[in-house]
Amino acid sequence: MYRSHKLLILIVLMFLNMGLAASEIATVIKKSDDGVWRVVYSSKIPVKQIVFKRSPDNSRVNRWKPIAADFQILVENGSEIVSRIDGGPFTQAEFTLTSTYISLPKEYAPFSPFSDGGMLLHSGRFFACAESCDDSLNKWNIKVQATKKDNIIVGGVIHNGEASWEDSNSGIKVYIGEGEPIIDDNFVSLIDTGLPDQLKEMMSSYLPKILLYYSNKMGALNYRPSLFASYSHSDDGSYGQQGGILPGQIFMHWYGARAIKEIDENSTLWFFAHEVAHLYQGKAGKVEVLSDAWLHEGGAEFFAGITYQEILDDPKLFLDKLEKAQLNCLNILENENNYRKAVLTNTKIHYSCGLLLFDVLNDELKARKSNIFELWMAFNSAVENGGSVTSSTFIEVAKPFVSYELWLNLSQFIKNPEFNSKVFFQNLIDNKPKTKAGTVT
Repeated sequence: MYRSHKLLILIVLMFLNMGLAASEIATVIKKSDDGVWRVVYSSKIPVKQIVFKRSPDNSRVNRWKPIAADFQILVENGSEIVSRIDGGPFTQAEFTLTSTYISLPKEYAPFSPFSDGGMLLHSGRFFACAESCDDSLNKWNIKVQATKKDNIIVGGVIHNGEASWEDSNSGIKVYIGEGEPIIDDNFVSLIDTGLPDQLKEMMSSYLPKILLYYSNKMGALNYRPSLFASYSHSDDGSYGQQGGILPGQIFMHWYGARAIKEIDENSTLWFFAHEVAHLYQGKAGKVEVLSDAWLHEGGAEFFAGITYQEILDDPKLFLDKLEKAQLNCLNILENENNYRKAVLTNTKIHYSCGLLLFDVLNDELKARKSNIFELWMAFNSAVENGGSVTSSTFIEVAKPFVSYELWLNLSQFIKNPEFNSKVFFQNLIDNKPKTKAGTVT
């Protein structure tokens, strides 16, 4: 009798688990004829709550309005959740969305408007799970429904009026609007007509040169990346810019009139050189550990510097960047000389300290008739052959490329929790050879 009772419990639990596994949240993002944006979440079986995969702040609480009065968005344990006010189960929840640009901490903006009414949305902002999210869940079914006049660009493919796809990881940028993309040898691109001619000319002139430079150093890409550049007006006087990269995509958004009146051509070109570098870093650019992010961010900063210097034949900006990186790196480590702990409060350390590390590595490589690109390609090859995307793999690959002293210090830097990173970087700065910064050969 006891065994039969136990078997019955196991069978019930098995069916419950099957039900939960089938409880996928389907996401439909809608744009109506009058330009209003909505999102609908649906579940095949009733759920008590829907949890968003990432909640960098609580802005959904204010910017998402439930269609039905008996729904709400709450914040619990640092995550935004959708639930009924009475706590009851449900299979669908719908919200109207504020489709203006918003800057989020450590997250891409959900909406980046174009001046002609088009829109670039970040799919990752809409990832949601039934009941709870965990690391094993990394697939989301997304659908966009727009007007018949709208092009929907997903992964470089143009759809008309409606598009569906399975999304994953950090999501992608999706364009919805009447704009026609330009497809050439370098990009599938959508450039906002409201951007200044100076900026558009700079992108058309320099971006192909940046791609060519990286292709010559690290091999051509086996796909054509997407480029999105957008601009939106600001009603509250705020202004600025945000850009980044997702798989196969580079994007930049300017907001506020002042942002496009005060464009710094040097910093904009550096930004594009940095982001394009990520496209060429291959599998080795997908760093798995937060404290190891100096690998891909510091590497991209250094690649941007030498690319800028090679294309414009002007070392001044790179020298200025290195000088600022030295100050920033040491300042961040002033109160916390443990790099792993310092990262937790200031992730910008990866850019400054990472740039210094790659510059020193390149100096040693040059002395051995090699260069930083050869080291990175060896690292990428090790990752493609099964190595982890970590600093441990990178340092092991670097061993035959650099002096034993530097290799030993780098090993201590990544492995020893008591290692004094401030002293380490100060010594790197003090002992740097007085050579032309960033030269590869």
